[in-house]
Amino acid sequence: MAIPMIKMAVIGILPSRLKVAFYRLRGARIGKGVKIGLFSVLLADDIEIGDGAKIGALSFVRCRKLRLGNRSKIGSMVAIDTGEVKLGHDSVIMEQVVIGGMQTPRSRIDIGARVKIFPYCFLNPTEPIVIEDEVGVGGANYLFTHGSWQSVLDGYPVGFGPITIRKGVWLPWRVFILPNVEIGEYCTIGAGAIINKSIAAHSLAVGAPAKVIAENGAYRKLKSREEQIALVRTILKEMAEFLQYEGKPTLYEERPDSVVLRVQVAGKNSEIVFVEQAAHSSPRPNGVLIAFDAIPADVRQQLGAQPWFDLQSKDCAFGNGLLFDEVRNFFSRYGIRFAIAGERDI
Repeated sequence: MAIPMIKMAVIGILPSRLKVAFYRLRGARIGKGVKIGLFSVLLADDIEIGDGAKIGALSFVRCRKLRLGNRSKIGSMVAIDTGEVKLGHDSVIMEQVVIGGMQTPRSRIDIGARVKIFPYCFLNPTEPIVIEDEVGVGGANYLFTHGSWQSVLDGYPVGFGPITIRKGVWLPWRVFILPNVEIGEYCTIGAGAIINKSIAAHSLAVGAPAKVIAENGAYRKLKSREEQIALVRTILKEMAEFLQYEGKPTLYEERPDSVVLRVQVAGKNSEIVFVEQAAHSSPRPNGVLIAFDAIPADVRQQLGAQPWFDLQSKDCAFGNGLLFDEVRNFFSRYGIRFAIAGERDI
């Protein structure tokens, strides 16, 4: 993988707004609020970037076709060199990730929405790599779609084949995935595993090579409605402590059927309100609503410009509230991720 040093020095040195203008002049379709860091460049024939996408410093993407979703992020010192690249809405490729290797006409990486790829990963999409929505790829993971060195004529094994990781999979640190593997949705893989064959959905697999030790989600500890509500209250209490730590004065108020966090943000008063049922909720200035039960369509409409989060449908809405990002990011620490209501895939 050759690093495009000259283009990183000549084009990459431009301020972000000038780089965005430069790529637009060359036909790229780039949304609002896009940031491209110092010495970072995009080398693609067909570029489409959604609103609020960010690319860190000293990174490059070289491909035929590039699609970055709304609010997607590529960290600093990331190198991507393959046929086609798709990174869905709210997905993140963190620092010092490498995506590339030997190329074929099929080389591409297709990453869904709300995916996070942690630092020091190496992904080799000689054959297609597909990572569906809400997958976590822990640090120093290695995904290889080909393996060859010794001569196949002398009887040594050579492998080429795609890798598919279905929705909701968790790959912790130092997992190695070989060609022709599909990991079913909501699988959990043990750290340090080597995966050389496909794994059925909802499995727990560990070891080298990986072996399934629990099937059909049997390792999960399902919780009652009351236990889930208690967990949400605990999350909000911890969030109040975190906001206070960040310099946002916060008052936590717990009530029989609700929780209210009163927060000062940039000199303005705001509220985070958690309710079990949102049937009679009304808009609050600068407020954010979190509902345990599904928010009815008419209530969603009545809330207007107020941000809301629906814990049943796992979707949410932007608005004028000051704490939308804080709520969304803090809940993601506990594996609770929200899609933007009505937002289409790229």
